[in-house]
Amino acid sequence: MSDIEASIFFFKWSKTALDTYTSTIKSNYFKLLVEHCTKARANDEESSKMFDIDELGADPRVVKDDREDIKRRLKDAQKQIYLKEEIVKTKKPVSLGELATLYRLKTLLKMCEKLIEIMARMVKWMDENKALLRKFSESIKIFPFCRKMFEAVCAVGEIFQLKSIEWQSCKYAKMLDPSKTDYSCKLNAELQILEAKVYCPQFMTMVNYFRTVVYIMGCSFTGMLETIFLKISHERCEIRSREINSILKLLPPQFLFTKDYAKLSRRTSMLLEIPPKNERSFPMVSERPILDASSTRKSSKSKSKKDSHKSESKKSKKRIKSQKTSQKSGHEKRRCFREE
Repeated sequence: MSDIEASIFFFKWSKTALDTYTSTIKSNYFKLLVEHCTKARANDEESSKMFDIDELGADPRVVKDDREDIKRRLKDAQKQIYLKEEIVKTKKPVSLGELATLYRLKTLLKMCEKLIEIMARMVKWMDENKALLRKFSESIKIFPFCRKMFEAVCAVGEIFQLKSIEWQSCKYAKMLDPSKTDYSCKLNAELQILEAKVYCPQFMTMVNYFRTVVYIMGCSFTGMLETIFLKISHERCEIRSREINSILKLLPPQFLFTKDYAKLSRRTSMLLEIPPKNERSFPMVSERPILDASSTRKSSKSKSKKDSHKSESKKSKKRIKSQKTSQKSGHEKRRCFREE
């Protein structure tokens, strides 16, 4: 069983699965959070797009006029419905934690989309250069990177409680060491927005986990490329590791002091053991040395004592020096008298 064949197989699957998971997270989590934080409806214009001039088969000018009228009426009706809903429903306030989570989730989804674009180009290159990869199969060991990348994509589904990837029945399943504890789910969960203090802590942890696996995907992709370029010239492949590194630079900062939640599978837990550190970190107020009034008084007293000791020692040195000089001058005077 060729490692190269398995690597290509799992890399392709990683690209497809990541694309599916990204779109599902956008619809089941990100969209709901945007609507909550901005109080905007994403489907205001959907009803007006249902009418097509070509399908109605009448005079285009008349249809256009009718269509504009229908658009206007639908908008008015939609506004009235929303106003009634807003009167009945109580508005939930938006917290800073929710806005921070929205920013991080948006950034991570953008990173995934950019990674998917590069992965699609890599899949095409792999298909066109299978013979070249087989030729150097003994020296190019890219399977560990492809495996880790695939496991990171599978972890995305577990983190957001989405439909699992059923890889246990594929032809290369044994190479991933299947276990009974591996994540399995047949439904896609979605974000349940309650009070911020109720759902935000867990959701922040989920975003932290997502950040870690996105970073692992990028690093694994870079490692795979660098391994290929050990034997194959850069000129044979247009994809560069700097493209992936530029994506990884977009990595948002992690939330600090979050708590782990739920029981994740052993495979996913191992991936999340060492999250990437923030590029810049600032010490909390509690970590800084705080001096109270008593300590400042003590320090000032000790400083004054030290200064007084220093001045006294200087004075005593001067006295000793003056005594020595006076003694020396007295001896010289006596000597002079004796000589006379």
